[in-house]
Amino acid sequence: MTNNRTSEVLSKNQLKAVEALISYDTVADAAKACGLARDTVYRYLKVPEFDHELKKAKRTMVDQAVTSLQRSCKDAAAALAQICKDKDAPPSARVAAAREILGQTMKALEIESIEERLKTLEDRLNIN
Repeated sequence: MTNNRTSEVLSKNQLKAVEALISYDTVADAAKACGLARDTVYRYLKVPEFDHELKKAKRTMVDQAVTSLQRSCKDAAAALAQICKDKDAPPSARVAAAREILGQTMKALEIESIEERLKTLEDRLNIN
């Protein structure tokens, strides 16, 4: 999660602290995991370069999680469709699956419509 430029700006201990902070729930646990005093990690959190690298590491972690979820979307959609079609499933489960399918489909259509309208507006603004 770090690049050469970052490793030139941050110390080895700061880089370890970044990795620990994205891996543990509390600053105290992160400090203990990377062998630093809690006060030291709190001091690092006040350093703009450290804060920038920590935010970048968090964004990377979230991006990876979103990518993982996106890979599961096809399976999730298939599961909902299967429940919706299953005549032996409880009616409440079938209705819930159908409602979710319809709701997500409508949301996707709305987003597509908004994207098209936004693109049209952007194109008009670029012409003027």
